[in-house]
Amino acid sequence: MLLALGLAGAWMFASSADAYDEPEGSQSQTMEQFLTSVTQDVDAYWTKTFEAAGLSEPRVSYGWIPAGQTAQSACGPLDDSAAAYCSADDTIYISEQFATNIYNGALDHALPGSSQGFGRTYGDFAVAYIVAHEYGHQIQDELGMFERGISTMPLELQADCYAGAWANSAYEEERVDDEDVQEALDAALAVGDFDTANPGHHGTPEQRREAWFNGFESGDPSTCSLA
Repeated sequence: MLLALGLAGAWMFASSADAYDEPEGSQSQTMEQFLTSVTQDVDAYWTKTFEAAGLSEPRVSYGWIPAGQTAQSACGPLDDSAAAYCSADDTIYISEQFATNIYNGALDHALPGSSQGFGRTYGDFAVAYIVAHEYGHQIQDELGMFERGISTMPLELQADCYAGAWANSAYEEERVDDEDVQEALDAALAVGDFDTANPGHHGTPEQRREAWFNGFESGDPSTCSLA
């Protein structure tokens, strides 16, 4: 099963004083380094959460796709527009170019929500939202949800909720501020779509924003239902 969010190179950014503060983050990182750092942050959160529930720690691989290149996943080839979790090889794939275009807003014209005036993508925490969302699909896989024949939209909205629950933990640790929260909310709106008749419909902009905020507000992934 391939669950995708949406549709480098030497890219670097300098963290500002009010930017998302990932553990052991540097002041200047490549996108590859940033994606890895956020994944490790999210992984630490879920490891702690699983341990508290008496579960084995989650394990996942990740592959960042350099600009202009293709990754050969067990779910098929993925190009440099990818942001997806492949359950067949238990790997998160994110294109460095895609992440860069989320960071700088270059994809706003192409994403289903933002192209219609809902939200926008910009900033490091918009990228962090994508990483946490895809990791949320891995958590669903760990919990056996993919074997239950659940349709796409509930899985996507639950992954958004899981991403919000992780963000709450970073907020409580004062590594995320209100500006970061707004970046995530705007990104959730931006990737929402309106094709409700499509079996691959991920949720409207409002549904995706609400799902992320519900997880953030509660800080408890057990509240992220599939309803």
